[in-house]
Amino acid sequence: MHPQGSRSPIGFGASMTPTGKIMLIAYAVLYVLVLIGEQWMGMPIYAMLGLSSLKSGHFQLWQLITHPFIHNPGAPIGFLIDCLVFFFFAGTVETALGTHRFLRLYSIAAMGGAAAGLVFGGPVPCAGMMPSLLALVVVFGLINPESTILLMFVLPVKAKYISYATVIVTALTFLARTNVHGAYHLGGIALAWLYFRSPTHWLDANWWRWKYFEHTQKKRRSRFTVIDGGNDEDEGPTLH
Repeated sequence: MHPQGSRSPIGFGASMTPTGKIMLIAYAVLYVLVLIGEQWMGMPIYAMLGLSSLKSGHFQLWQLITHPFIHNPGAPIGFLIDCLVFFFFAGTVETALGTHRFLRLYSIAAMGGAAAGLVFGGPVPCAGMMPSLLALVVVFGLINPESTILLMFVLPVKAKYISYATVIVTALTFLARTNVHGAYHLGGIALAWLYFRSPTHWLDANWWRWKYFEHTQKKRRSRFTVIDGGNDEDEGPTLH
């Protein structure tokens, strides 16, 4: 897959950054460990660390942290495809956004997937990088909409159409209930899109802390009243 556009100097399939390489290696090592634990030692790692919905009765707090790193041990081909998508899109998006904002976007997509999975998820645990991957695909189309991608290495398609199609297909599979993880995937796309399109301070914890500090200071100041000090022009107002 290779773009043929001049809108941006950043091309599809940009070289993997050190951050992207570390992430891929970590995913691979964790997946091998899950395979050994599940298939050879009989440990229910996926059920314990994947995100269970609230209505399933198996939800645990630690799953909010572990779910993005665990992949289905029964679908190794799916995991390899996920890694391939990460390889093609992550470098470009990180180069465009910068490492810190890229990681924030990636994490926010995982949080959005978790929120939707908790509420709308089914009996099967939700896990994996797919919410973040789909978010990368959508954001790539927003960054380089006119870039041409050879879909399946054959069909040339503009990036913006792949972005639109990703959102539409994910939403339809969720509404039709044909994808057990549809809510998980759609939640990741939705929150990542909000982060990318909205002012970044809306999802910045430091900004909210500062706004809370301003609010408390205003409340404290409102407790004081200004009283006219009388006819003495040399004295200013008195605070009580």
